[in-house]
Amino acid sequence: MRIALAADGTRGDIHPMLALARGLARRGHHVLLCAPPNFADDVARCGVDFHPVGTDVRVYLESRAEILHGGALVSLGEGQRYLREHVGIQMRELARAIEHADWILGAGSQFAASSVAELLGARYRMVAYCPSLLRSRDQTPFAVPRGELPRWVNRAAWWGVETLVRRGLGGAIDDARVSLGLAPARDIYRLLLGERPALAAEAILAPLARDLECRVVRIGCLHPFEAEPLPPKLEAFLDAGDPPVYVGFGSMTDPDPEAATRLVLDAVERAGVRAVLSQGWAGLGRAPLPEGVMLVGPVCHASLFARVLAVVHHGGAGTTTTAARAGAPQILVPHVVDQFHWAHRVRRLGLGPPAIARRRLSAERLAAAIGAVRDNEVLAERAAELGARLRAELGARPDPADLVLS
Repeated sequence: MRIALAADGTRGDIHPMLALARGLARRGHHVLLCAPPNFADDVARCGVDFHPVGTDVRVYLESRAEILHGGALVSLGEGQRYLREHVGIQMRELARAIEHADWILGAGSQFAASSVAELLGARYRMVAYCPSLLRSRDQTPFAVPRGELPRWVNRAAWWGVETLVRRGLGGAIDDARVSLGLAPARDIYRLLLGERPALAAEAILAPLARDLECRVVRIGCLHPFEAEPLPPKLEAFLDAGDPPVYVGFGSMTDPDPEAATRLVLDAVERAGVRAVLSQGWAGLGRAPLPEGVMLVGPVCHASLFARVLAVVHHGGAGTTTTAARAGAPQILVPHVVDQFHWAHRVRRLGLGPPAIARRRLSAERLAAAIGAVRDNEVLAERAAELGARLRAELGARPDPADLVLS
C-alpha cells in the first residue's frame, strides 16, 4: 500500500513517526514521511522517502522561547496563533506532496492531514501520543495543567477546550479546506481526531478512560528502546563515580539558557550529586561546568537512563516512557500541554516526587526533589519493578506497524 505519514512539531512528534515509517517500509509498503524541513537529515539517515512540509519548528520556538514558560493560557494562545498562521501552508504543501495514498497517518500539530485524506479519498488515522487528547468525562483534557479533576469539571473543561479550538482554529482550517475545494468542517475536533485514532502509549503508563467518545487502536509507544553504545567520554564519566542525575528538557526552548544552566548547576551542587546535562533545544551548558558535571548532545537514552540516579526532564511522552522502561526514578518539569498529564502519571505510579512546573522551577525546589529521590529506596525499587514489567511487555507485544492500520 501507499502510506503517507504527516507530522508537525518537535522531535517528540516527528521521531516516533519516523520509527513507524521504517516499520511500515520493512513490511513492503511504499512510505512517504512529510514533516518540517529541519528533520530532513534525520529522515535521510533512516532511508525513508521525505517531503518537507511546513516551517522549521525549532527556529519558531527559539524565537518565542518565553512562551513555554508563561503558563497554560499563554502557551495555548501561542499554539493557536502558530496554527492559524501555518495551517494553510500545511494544507497546500501536504496536498502537493501526496499525489496518491491509501492511508494518511497524522501526528503532532499537523492539522491538515485529515482534510488532505478526504481530498484524495484516502483512509485517515491520527496517531496520538497521550490519552489526554481523547474526549472523556473521566479524563482532564490536554490543555489543562492539572493531573486529575472531578468528572463534572472535566466535562466543563472539555467544553472550554473545544470552544477555544473551534473559535481559534475553525476559521483558518475552513478557509484552507475551501481552498482545496472541500466543504467547511462541521466538527473541527472530530475532523482532526478521526473516527478511530491510534494511541501510541503503553497501557501501564497510559490507561484508557472508561467512557471515551471514540474507539481507539492501541499500538504502544513508538520510541525504540534498543541499547546503543554511549560515547567513550560519557562511559568514562559514568564509571568514575556514583550514578549521576540526568537533566534535559528535550525540545523545549529557553529564553535564557545561561540562567537555566546556572539554576541546574546550583541545584546539583545543593543536592551533592553528579550530573549529565543534555544540551537539547534549551541550550543547557552555556556556563563553565564544574567537576562532576558533563554536557552531552544527542545520546541513546535507553543506554544512559539505565545508569543514572534519576531523570529530570520536561515530561514528553517519549522521554517519560524511555525513563520508565529503564527503571529510573523521574523528576518532571512540565512546560506545556500533555506534559502535565505525564507528570501526574509519574506521581500516581510512584515513580517520582511531585512535578515542578517550569515557571516555578528554582534551584531550591529542584535540589529538594533530587534529594527526595536520592534518599528514597522504596521509590527506586518501585521504578525498577515497573521498568522490568515494561521491558517484558515490550518484548512480547506486536510491532506497532502491524497494528496501526488495523
